Amino acid sequence: MKRSHVFSLGVITAAIVIAGVIAYVFAGETTRGLLVNNGYSSKTRNDDGGISANQWRISFVTLTSDGSPVQGDPGAPITLVEFGDFQCEYCARFAKETEPQIYQNYIQTGKVNMVFKHLVHYGSDSDLAASASQCANDQGQFWDFYHILYADQNSFMLSQNTTLALKNLAHNIDGLNNQKFDSCLDGGTYKDIAKKDTQLAVSLGLQNTPSFVIVKSDGSSPQTLVGAYPFATFKGLLDKEISGV
Repeated sequence: MKRSHVFSLGVITAAIVIAGVIAYVFAGETTRGLLVNNGYSSKTRNDDGGISANQWRISFVTLTSDGSPVQGDPGAPITLVEFGDFQCEYCARFAKETEPQIYQNYIQTGKVNMVFKHLVHYGSDSDLAASASQCANDQGQFWDFYHILYADQNSFMLSQNTTLALKNLAHNIDGLNNQKFDSCLDGGTYKDIAKKDTQLAVSLGLQNTPSFVIVKSDGSSPQTLVGAYPFATFKGLLDKEISGV
C-alpha cells in the first residue's frame, strides 16, 4: 500500500475515533445523540418509528398535576422538562454545569420554568432516591436535594444502607423537617413515583438519561434534547422558542 493511502486511511480512522469520543463525552447515558425538533407534533410517526402526535400534547399544567417538582414562574411561556436518574453520571454533569446557568439566565428571569421527571435505569436505589427527592419536594426543598444528590452521588450509591445515606444527605438541607422527611421516606409515600414518570418518558419515546423536552406552555412545538449538552446548546434552543412566542 502506498504511503499516501496509508496516511489517508489513518486520517479517516483518527477522525472517526475523535468523533466517537466527542459524542461519548457530551451525550446521554445509553444512546448518545442529539434529537432536536423531530417533528413529533406535526406527523404521526417519525422515520425511526416515533410516537404519535397526540402523545406530545403535554403542557406545564399536565406535567405538574401529579406534584412533580418545578422551579420558576408557572406562567412562563416555555417549559423545560428534565427526565433524569440520580445515579446517572451525565445527569450529574448537567446539574453541576448547565442547570445553574439555565436557572440564572432563564428561570430567574421568568422566561422558562423547569419540571423534573424521574427516568430510572439503575434499579431499587434509583427508585429510593426518587422517592426521597419527592419527600424533599413536599417541603419545598426538591431543588436543594437535587443538587446535593448529584454533588455527592457516591455517598448513597456506594452505601450499604441507601435509606440511611439519603436521610443523612437530606438532613444537610437548611430548614428541612428531618422527622417529617424520614417518615415520608420510611412510609413509602412515593414508592411508585419513579415508575409512573418512567412510563411517561417511554410513552414519549425517551429512554436515555438525561433527556429533555422543551415545550411551549400550551403544549405546542415540543422538542427533545438527549444528552448532557453544554449550556450553549440549551441557550440556542431556548432563545429560538422564546423568540417565537
